[in-house]
Amino acid sequence: MAAKLAGFLSKKLSVPVENTALNLMEDREKEYFFGPDELVILTVPTYADRVPNKIEPDLRRILHFDKSPAVALVSYGNRSYGTAPAELADILKSDGAKVFTAGAFVCRHVFSEFLSKARPDRYDRAEMDGWADQIVSVIHQAESSDDLPEPELGEIGEYYKPLKEDMTPAKFLKAKPKTDIDHCYFCGLCVRSCPMGSIDDDCITVSGVCIKCHACVRSCPERAKYFDDPDFLSHVKMLESICVERAENRIFI
Repeated sequence: MAAKLAGFLSKKLSVPVENTALNLMEDREKEYFFGPDELVILTVPTYADRVPNKIEPDLRRILHFDKSPAVALVSYGNRSYGTAPAELADILKSDGAKVFTAGAFVCRHVFSEFLSKARPDRYDRAEMDGWADQIVSVIHQAESSDDLPEPELGEIGEYYKPLKEDMTPAKFLKAKPKTDIDHCYFCGLCVRSCPMGSIDDDCITVSGVCIKCHACVRSCPERAKYFDDPDFLSHVKMLESICVERAENRIFI
């Protein structure tokens, strides 16, 4: 999503784009510095209404800004973005960025093959293009980043507590992906895609923290990775039965 918004802005502002991935642990071992003339777009997925709590400390540690104008963009899987935009803006502002707009855009839910399956779609892209027009207008009206407005994002709220189909608490913090040995070719894609570096080189053992991002599940060409935790599966079914209506994007500017 950040790449799409950056592409729109690049054309409208006639400036180049530099994409920096922070997905993997090796990406988050470096530090990144941005100046007052660099427009920063920081994007994270929403986890339980917040910024992923295992990634948040890394972002605060590695990102540094010198009054850099910034956009806080979160994605969410058709349920709720909660207060993730406010928390992401706080991360940016904590080390000197000037956050003047934020957005929450719908994407496919990583837990499900069905929830918001086709999103972002052409309507989402059109809305993002319109947001880019607003961003350009605000930038042109400001003489410097000090003149940029600050959006009303509210307070950072509590984490969402997942529920099962019967609407009782779903407890699956310790759930980890399993491997269907009959379909695994030990190619290592799951190992290389894990943002926490938690899958061992044998492609089977999950020795570290699992944040349920499903990167290993999505990257496996043989569909050998899966979750079988009962509470987790019940939570997914609850989402698929409750969060069926098309959720809207939200722009704060």
